[in-house]
Amino acid sequence: MGSEENKAIVRRFVQEIANDGDLAAADDLFASGFILHFPGLTDMEGSDVFKDVPTAIRTAFPDLVETIEDLVADGDRVVERFILRGTHLGEFMGVAPTGRSVSWTGIAMYRLEDKRIAECWVEPDLLGLALQIGAVSVPRRPFA
Repeated sequence: MGSEENKAIVRRFVQEIANDGDLAAADDLFASGFILHFPGLTDMEGSDVFKDVPTAIRTAFPDLVETIEDLVADGDRVVERFILRGTHLGEFMGVAPTGRSVSWTGIAMYRLEDKRIAECWVEPDLLGLALQIGAVSVPRRPFA
């Protein structure tokens, strides 16, 4: 598969699952042995287990929108730099809803196999999100 085909599959993933909330699309988009690598969590295997991630995020941020800022492909790998925007309307990270509009960035690398996503490594800016919803705080002048 070519780079443009692989990028199209990732774009479809972002649109259908992340933005439209169509979890059934995971069955089409993910390889049978799909693995999600997420910092601080045990690797998640299979499209059914993966579905818990967008469900939890959408519960906390029901109007969430993911915007692809950059998409680069080489061979069977696609790297996405993205920004997520939404309103904190449900509990997240143990923090009650704040009603705040938030945005956070991240980078994801996908490995594709036979026109499906076989693996995904995600590096989200959870500290930036945690600061926005009040889960953590930093001194006013952290670098002074």
